[in-house]
Amino acid sequence: MPLDFPTIAVLGFLLCLGIAMGFSLLLLVLRRQPALRLWTASLWMLSVSLTLVALRPYLPQVAGILVGNVAVALSGVLMLYGVARHLGRRLPGWQPLALATTYLGAIAFFLVVHPSLVIRLNVFSVFAVLLNAWMAWLLLRHAPPAQRTSCRLAAAVFAAQALLYLVRLFLPVAPDAGEDIMRAGSPVFATYLAGLILELARCFALVLLLVERMLVDLQRLARTDVLTGLLNRGAVLADGANLLQVVRRTPRPLALLLLDVDHFKQINDRWGHLAGDAVLRHVADVLAGCVADREHLLGRYGGEEFVVVLPGADAAQALQCADRIRRSLRESPARVESLLVPVTASIGLAIDAGRDDIARLLGDADTALYRAKAEGRDRTISAAAILVD
Repeated sequence: MPLDFPTIAVLGFLLCLGIAMGFSLLLLVLRRQPALRLWTASLWMLSVSLTLVALRPYLPQVAGILVGNVAVALSGVLMLYGVARHLGRRLPGWQPLALATTYLGAIAFFLVVHPSLVIRLNVFSVFAVLLNAWMAWLLLRHAPPAQRTSCRLAAAVFAAQALLYLVRLFLPVAPDAGEDIMRAGSPVFATYLAGLILELARCFALVLLLVERMLVDLQRLARTDVLTGLLNRGAVLADGANLLQVVRRTPRPLALLLLDVDHFKQINDRWGHLAGDAVLRHVADVLAGCVADREHLLGRYGGEEFVVVLPGADAAQALQCADRIRRSLRESPARVESLLVPVTASIGLAIDAGRDDIARLLGDADTALYRAKAEGRDRTISAAAILVD
């Protein structure tokens, strides 16, 4: 089979069709990935465009070119929206649509009013440069910290595509090509072939974006308490141990609060376990509102117990934080449907003395917590005060 433009056009169509079908199958499994839906639709639009290129000799020229370029514009806009959705960014709807409308208007003008294959190729190249550069910029500018590897690799592919079409702007078109892209000459043929290779690389980059996103989500779920959205016990122990080592190198103080919801069993017995779950979520929300520093750790230690790790806080500051938490709980009962359930908490406080590990600090706070419950609940007891006694 000779490696000429018509042959490569057919191979390009088959390649993009296979990729679009592969992404459609992937979408059946990953239905909750909104970016994947947009990327799949974009790839099908690209397949339609390449189908029309491959069938160009058998189609009405004007209609085939116009429909093909509409598919190109839709493909580019859908890809852009997919990248923005993956990054959690909201694009103003008019910007991509204005770019696509300008592109299609220029194509129509230089196809019907003033026919020129050279200018149409240049218009397409400018459109491709702008779209690919836009997507590369989004990936570099707004990459989530945990997903920078995949975003940077994908940005490199989009940047390479932008560079390819920027180079195409300066390549000559065969003088005898007329209005037939199949006779545009070797330079245009070479960029078409390179574009297909980069299209394959782009699809791998999109898959990599999805894979890293899912790995990050799985890691987050493995560290998160499903009911409250706070860190789970394992994550609190691991992050607390690391934080303890960090503050000791500074050196700075560190305080740990262990909180227990008072009479939680009675809440479950009186209003049911769904009400108990609502109370635990309410406590988590109150904790998040009272402890706003991003360096602090909040976690559900188990059952109705919660942990707050306060790096940089001494005993006085930790007591103030504990009192603020108890006061907020007392003043804001949990809402369970139409009922208001009063909530109070007992808190045990432990201060790092530079010798103990995180498990020992939790043990000290637990001892103080039980003293607080024994003395009437809804109070804070420091482990240091117990040692003095």
